[in-house]
Amino acid sequence: MSALPLVLILMLTGSLTATATAAEHHASFHVACAQGRSLGLRIEGRQARVQLADGELVLARKPSSLGRHFRSGDATLNLDDGFVAFARRGDWDWQDCHIDPSFVSER
Repeated sequence: MSALPLVLILMLTGSLTATATAAEHHASFHVACAQGRSLGLRIEGRQARVQLADGELVLARKPSSLGRHFRSGDATLNLDDGFVAFARRGDWDWQDCHIDPSFVSER
């Protein structure tokens, strides 16, 4: 058997993976935290939009070995499965946060 078909399959697989990565989907979540705190979260490609009671923060995706990591000068956000770590400058009381499974919207 020639190595050419295997090379073509590997090239096609790599191309499909790159296309899937480039066409990242959008997802919306409701994040519930301790002490009754919550936030809205929308992932749009390489950005996360965090909706808080007093406004919205836009965070850029950054490389991380700990799930998906987003940050700006005002906040940082890590998503790892259902666990959410969120910290905002001057407001460190976001504790025990998780994605509310009853509200997840993807497209």
